[in-house]
Amino acid sequence: MHKIQTQIEIKNDHCLKIQLPENIEIGTYQVIIMLNPQSDPDDTPDAIVIEGIKEGLKEAIADQTIPLAQMWEGIDVQ
Repeated sequence: MHKIQTQIEIKNDHCLKIQLPENIEIGTYQVIIMLNPQSDPDDTPDAIVIEGIKEGLKEAIADQTIPLAQMWEGIDVQ
């Protein structure tokens, strides 16, 4: 049995093309495909997001807020 881990891309035609290592012998094999979507490396981890939400709720409950119009002061958006 060979365990091969490689990255694939699924396109609109849903055809799968995979490059196997040269040392695989010609023959008949059972292939199992496990789809594990890759996350975006720019995504913020869930734990950090949840902690931010908790902190925001604490500030809101403690009335530590600022008016919405004031939030954008000093930010130059183009």
